[in-house]
Amino acid sequence: MHDTHLPRDRATSIRPHRIAVVMVIAVAMLVLGSPASAQPVGAPRIDLRVLLLTDGAPEVEAIRAALDWTGVPTTVVDLRDPGRARIDAPFLAAGPAHARFQGVVLPDHDPAIDPGEAGALAAFEREFGIRRVHASVPAVPAVGLSDSSVRGYIGSFDGQDARLTADALASEFDYATGRVPFRDETAGIDNWVEMADPLPGFRPLVTAEAPGGNGGGVIAGVLGRDGREELNLAFSYAVDSHQFLLLAPGIVRWLTRGVHLGLDRNYFAVHIDDVLMPNARWVPEHDCTAGSDCPASVGTRPLIRMTADDVAYAVDWQRRHDFRLDMAYNGSGAGAVAADGGDPLIEAFVEVKDEFGWINHTWSHLYLGCVRDYSVTPWRCDRLPLLGMTRWVSTGRIEREIEQNLEFADRHGLPVDPTELVTGEHGGLRALPQMEQDNPRLAPALDGTGIATIASDASAERQQRRIGDATTVPRHPINLDFNTATVAETVDQYNWVQTSRADGGSGECEADGSCVPPADPVTGFETTVVPVEGERALGHALSNDPRPHYVHQPQMTEDRTLYPLLEFVLDDYRGLIDESSRPLIVPTMTQARDVLTRQDRWAGTRDGDVVQAWQQGGVVTVHTTEQVEVPLTVPEGTRTAGPAGTSFGEPYGGLRSAWVGIDGTREFVVANGGRE
Repeated sequence: MHDTHLPRDRATSIRPHRIAVVMVIAVAMLVLGSPASAQPVGAPRIDLRVLLLTDGAPEVEAIRAALDWTGVPTTVVDLRDPGRARIDAPFLAAGPAHARFQGVVLPDHDPAIDPGEAGALAAFEREFGIRRVHASVPAVPAVGLSDSSVRGYIGSFDGQDARLTADALASEFDYATGRVPFRDETAGIDNWVEMADPLPGFRPLVTAEAPGGNGGGVIAGVLGRDGREELNLAFSYAVDSHQFLLLAPGIVRWLTRGVHLGLDRNYFAVHIDDVLMPNARWVPEHDCTAGSDCPASVGTRPLIRMTADDVAYAVDWQRRHDFRLDMAYNGSGAGAVAADGGDPLIEAFVEVKDEFGWINHTWSHLYLGCVRDYSVTPWRCDRLPLLGMTRWVSTGRIEREIEQNLEFADRHGLPVDPTELVTGEHGGLRALPQMEQDNPRLAPALDGTGIATIASDASAERQQRRIGDATTVPRHPINLDFNTATVAETVDQYNWVQTSRADGGSGECEADGSCVPPADPVTGFETTVVPVEGERALGHALSNDPRPHYVHQPQMTEDRTLYPLLEFVLDDYRGLIDESSRPLIVPTMTQARDVLTRQDRWAGTRDGDVVQAWQQGGVVTVHTTEQVEVPLTVPEGTRTAGPAGTSFGEPYGGLRSAWVGIDGTREFVVANGGRE
């Protein structure tokens, strides 16, 4: 069994489409008014929706998550539910010319359905040419592989590499370079494989060599039989397994023949908080932060602040790695360390200001929530005497923090978007357990200063929400904390925060079960911190997640601990993915907000009755009952229908895709009849 992160909740209700085909075609012909828009006579209608049968196993749930983050409408049937829908002909098809599903996902090759259901499913797949994925199978003849217990390898594959075949790289997996690493973000995962020789009729897609070089074989491929096609995966994975994250786009593409609602991209942006400010320093021998939670007897420690040399290094690093960092700056920090008012750091930044992105992080990093009472540990919100009401930072004070920092940017010519904001410690937004609500003064201040995008902490609230007229962008924290600048400080602080009491840590991680084994004090930065944090960030990048990541300016000075981690992510990505096919996108905060907003709206729309989509022959039809932005993915060569049809969408990952505003009916002529 595998430990795994649960995918985001999905509706599991069954919603068979019952729109009359004749009526919709008639509307389409009226709207488009050309022979090119007419559906092919006699071709069956195939709804753009996937059927997924789950038993809760990590592998099938991982595919469910990938369909979800891609935005593919999916009907989920839980085989553990005694009241589930029966998989029969009326469930699968609305008639001899109308398939309700374009693809089927099963947990394995022998799922918990009765023979009648299995027969109906196979007949449906043959009649309509519907493909099937078996999420996890043993290597046995029934799936097109020789028995691996007789000839092959069954066992652990942790830390090993498999390879995509030349056939795979020339088709559904053409966005990859070939290497398929087996590793997981989650500690304690045991990756296994079953390698075997392919039998006649089996198309190998992924092969592997047994550890130690003792043989090898196929671990994934397509079996064609009885007029049907099955993609069989003979290895383990969970939703955050890198072997799955790499292969997921190709699996979805194969299942849907490259025609589906939904689209995906790979995103990775990094914000550097507290730029221009000095940060307090971690004290390893006392496991505390000097000047903050250390006893008075600990005394002071040198503050941490970037230098002009660090700016020059950052520029050179960005150019060498073709990557942009975004500076979340606090203007009050400039000159705070210079008696004459000059500051070499801001002067160095101004010289190369266009090399970076810039984000307003407030003037002085003031906490913009409640007034905090530090007489207790942890802090609590201060209250007014007698009245007992919470003391909040005022609307006027919040506005001054925002506006002063924008004025600073204007004086120094920093190219900042005035509608974006990162508050200090994400202050002003609710912070459990001490602050159960947003500062009620925050929304009026955001509206009054024109803020449209405000950062939140994805580890506390992953979903977007509105605060006044502004929308949040949740940011993923990278666990290199604000108070560490050296490798030794980083490992010590990491072990204190990320490990259990039994392992010498603070035990904070025990509350959510996120504790990890301690890193070695000497080698742990390279062997634990970088790969653990890097793999987590890479996992976000590979799962259609536009949420930015954030660290703090101490990671860009002294030992410059940020760069090895970024190089881990970028080198791994570029070693696994062909960037000419799937370029890594570095969104601004506003762009990340817009992508998340589109994704959230689509998630709330796709399983209702507002949007219906189907393919009939070589034509894809999308019909909506109201104005909707619909994500659509199709093969290269697809054009909008009509005499003046144009090429659809933009290329990404070997396909073409785009968000399309539709109010009524739109048609698209798919290359090769949509039979990739």
